[in-house]
Parts: sequence; structure tokens; C-alpha cells
Amino acid sequence: MSSGMRVFHAFGFLQYALSYQESFGKEYCSYPMTVFGPRTPMRFGRVLLAILIATSLSSIPTHGNAQTVLARVLDGEDSRPVFGALAYLVDSEGTVLKSALTDQLGRALFVGLQAGTFRVRVEMIGKATVETDLFQVAAGATATQDVRLQSSAIVLEGLQVEAEGGRCRVRPSQGVGVANLWDEARKALSAAAFTDREAIYLYRTTSYTRDLALDAKTIQREEERTGTRLFDSKPAEDLIENGFVQKDGDGQLYFAPDADVLLSDPFLDSHCFRFTAGQGEAEGLVGLGFEPASSRNRNVDISGTLWLDGQTFELRWLQYNYENLDPDINSSEVGGHVKFQRLPNGTWIVPEWWIQMPRIGVFYDTSGRARMRITAYRRTGGRIMQVREAGAAGRTIVEAQTGTIEGVVLDSLGIEPLAGARVGLVGSNQTVFTDANGQFVIRGLTGGRYQISISHPSVEEVGFRPAPIIEEVVEGQVTGVQFRMPAKSDVVFEACRDESQEDGSAAVLGQVVDRRGRALPGATVSLTWERFRATLGGVPQQADVLGLQATADADGYYRICGVPENQLLTIRGGFDGIETAGDTIRVRGESGARVHRVEIRSNG
Repeated sequence: MSSGMRVFHAFGFLQYALSYQESFGKEYCSYPMTVFGPRTPMRFGRVLLAILIATSLSSIPTHGNAQTVLARVLDGEDSRPVFGALAYLVDSEGTVLKSALTDQLGRALFVGLQAGTFRVRVEMIGKATVETDLFQVAAGATATQDVRLQSSAIVLEGLQVEAEGGRCRVRPSQGVGVANLWDEARKALSAAAFTDREAIYLYRTTSYTRDLALDAKTIQREEERTGTRLFDSKPAEDLIENGFVQKDGDGQLYFAPDADVLLSDPFLDSHCFRFTAGQGEAEGLVGLGFEPASSRNRNVDISGTLWLDGQTFELRWLQYNYENLDPDINSSEVGGHVKFQRLPNGTWIVPEWWIQMPRIGVFYDTSGRARMRITAYRRTGGRIMQVREAGAAGRTIVEAQTGTIEGVVLDSLGIEPLAGARVGLVGSNQTVFTDANGQFVIRGLTGGRYQISISHPSVEEVGFRPAPIIEEVVEGQVTGVQFRMPAKSDVVFEACRDESQEDGSAAVLGQVVDRRGRALPGATVSLTWERFRATLGGVPQQADVLGLQATADADGYYRICGVPENQLLTIRGGFDGIETAGDTIRVRGESGARVHRVEIRSNG
């Protein structure tokens, strides 16, 4: 018995991308720009540039008597514009009124404001957060604020000391080293949340559901679907109050945290953070681990790690597990994973995510009490296949990489290519056939451990299905496969190796089907022949009727071994009370086997 499960991912339709605009959005306007050559007089250039800026500011769309604030963000070392910084407009009480990502010229524009007192706060990964002094914006005026960002270094030695101390801090702003690390992770999460809210990008996505073996790696079944959105989010208050796994009828809903959840007061107040050194897959990374605080209730919660690059402190991925699950159905394999990727132009995307849940079976212990246990896993995930700028003419920013399986199928000697072999993936309906050179290609695969099934009509007709090949597929790489198809004679020999050979060494194999060619699992097949015991004048006088019987397997295939060669045989099939009249066949001694298809027609 498996419990029903549905999954909701709180990563807001998986449309996370720390994307940086190259033009202002619906609230913004773009400025004309003149590039001066090296011989242009500097004074004239400055005057003309000032005129251009003044002219462009006068063209800002107004909302009645609305005011405007223009923030210009520059690098503190070389004064170059900072592209992709997240700027906030904050009122005198500290409330964030608006937010925007800086464009290629380092500009963030806030329009439609009431007259009042404001400050601008700017943050970016790897830079110290800067906040301006309070400034006044009079009615009908436009205020300009220049902000310079300085590089921010994190001292790992101090973090290591904190890790060795073992203290887990609620609200990392209260810790020193951990607070710095949290600040870098928070910047990425804040920009991701902003991008999601503003719908800066359009996405083409692929979501999938995989049934995995108990090793949590081998794919047994997979379904995919494409779209533009994935799962809706769940409010942080709901998750903290009711748990990250919630009952839904006979099943359970598994939830994952999004940026808004991780940044929320309920989450920060109920979880503590600590520094974690990277090992294994996370070698060279630094981790900000989190776990439920001791005062948390017993709802299902999460613990995990935000992994950051050890040099740049850019967020790489989030890994988490569920806490407080029933011990019988919990393991280190139950949890989730979210990847972050920085693109060459400075933008960020979340290229892939997944949630892995247990598939539950019931067994009875020695006292007769029903117990649950994990029998397999189900992984639900998604990938962003394409990212485009919003708008009809938006250009493509990202095309996702996928994995490929290429291979060749040869004959049993490994010499001649085998055309027409069927190649597929276990649990998937994706099937290809080898060409005249015995070659095949399967493209567009997500990373994972696949079972590759390979067959050919020459062995399919005797019911032989080679065991699947298990191969690891890596996105952006090609996995090579070479397969030798066994000869039919070898298949028959191996199939009858352990069977009785008293009456002969031949075999009869085939499939039982109905009049429409559909397999009949469980059908019976009988084979009879006569053996004469006495003769008179060389003419047979007495005969015994001998026979063998077999039952068709789940695909309707049967196999009868120990059959005499060069003997007339009568073969009959039976299914659901109906029996065929019988066909007469013979197995030639030199062939060693005979393939015969048994067709059972209903009386109707």
C-alpha cells in the first residue's frame, strides 16, 4: 500500500531568477545616452551630459503631483556603474516602500511618490550594504542619490571558531560571523523574491515526477510535462503553524520553503543558524545551516543548509530535510534541493529544484501490529528550460543544458551493427530505434541514474528481454553505451539450461495472443507427441502419447524445453475455458528451437 502524496513547492512558480533589468520596467523610463569620442572637450561633454540628464528627467511620467527619486549606484573602487544591485526606497520609519534592480548604468528609479522624507538602501552580494542619510523630496521635485558600494570581506577563521563553539543562533543578525554569512544569503534570496514579484522574466519549464528505487537513485518510472509555471507557494505563517508536511485526506502534502519563507519573521524567530564547513559535494563551499529552535512545537519542520561559494559568497544551493516525521518513514533521503546559478551577464536563475518523499508500505511485526516502512521514493521537481525577457520582443537569456545517451547495438559477436533494435528508458515512453549502423541517440534528459532497455525482434519473438543497463546521465554531457545483442540460439540454450532433457534437447517458444494480437497472460500451452513401443514387420503397432505444458508469463510468452527433434508435435493453447484445435509442428534437429505463435479465438 502506498500513501497518496501531493507536492507543492513554495518557490513561487519556480520563477526565481536574480535577474537584472537592462531597461526599466513598467514604472520606469529609460534615458538616452550619448557616447563621446576621445577628442571631445571634457567640459563640453560634461555640460552636454548634464543637459541630456535634465532633459530626460523632465520626460519622467508623472502621476499628478507625484515625486521621483533616482538612485545611481557606483562601485566604490573604480566608480563604474553597478549592474544588478537591489535598491530599496525606505521612509523615515524604516518601512520599505519600493524596490528595484539597478540597470546597466547603475540606475534605479522610484516614481509616483508622495512628498516626504526618505532614504535609499542598496545591497549586492559581495558588497557591504549601504544606506543613505534621510533626504527630503519636495512636491513636484526629483531627488538624485549617489551610492557607492564597497567590497565586503568575510573572515572564515572567525566562522570556524563559531562552528567549533557549536552555538546555534536564533536570528543570525545577533551573531557576528554567522550574521555576515546570513547577510550574503539574504541578499540573494531578497533579489529572488523581488524578481518573482515583478515578473521580469518569462519561463519555459519542465516538471517531472520520478519513482525511484530504494537506493533513491535508480529511476523506475518518470513522467514529464512542460509549462510556464509550476507550484503555488504557501504562506510562512501557515507552514510554521501547521507544518511543512500537512494531511490531505488519506495522503500528505509536502512543502518546501521559498525566499519569502526563509526571510520571514516567523521562520527566523523559530529557527537557529550556524556555520557549516563544506565536505564531499560541498567541498570548497561554506554553509549556513539552520534547524528548528528547541522551543518549536512538534509539527513537521525543516532543517538544512544554504551553501555559498567559499570565495565570492554567492549562493549556490539550498538543501533541506524534514524534521519530526514518523521515525518509520523518515530517512536522510527525504527532503529537497534547490540550485542557484549565476549567469555571465550577472543575472541569477534557479535552474532546478526537487522534493523527495517516501513511498510507504505496510508490514506486520511479530506481534501482529501493522507498521509502516519506506519501500521506495518519489521525487517531484522542475527545471527552467528557457528564460526570456518579458515583453513581445524579449530576447532569450538562458537555454538549459540537458543530458544525452548515445550508443551502438552490435550482434552477439560484437562485429556487425544491429539495425532496428528498440532502445528505451524504463518507466518512460521515450523509445528510439537503431539505424543501419546500429546507432541510437536519446536527448533532452535531466540528470539521474537511468535504466536503458534494449531489445530486438530476433529475441523478442522468443520472449527474451535483456536486463536493463544502468547508466548515470549528467546534464551537459554525453553518456556512451555499447551493447551486444545475444543470438537467439544462445537465448534458447540459456533458457533451457536447467530444464529436463529426457525427451530431447529442442525447445518451442512463442507468445499466446487473442484474435487481435493482444497478449494473453496466464494462458496454458500444451505440446503432445506419440512414441511407439512395438512394431510388427517394421510397422509401428503401439504408441504412448507424451506431452509437456507451460503457462504464459505476464506478457503472454511461453517456453517449453526438452522437446524431441524431428518429431511431429501437436500444440494447443487454452485460455478462459477456450482451447484451440491444435497445430502440427516439427523442430528440425539442426535448428534446436522452433518459434510458434498460438492464437486463441473466442467463441464470439
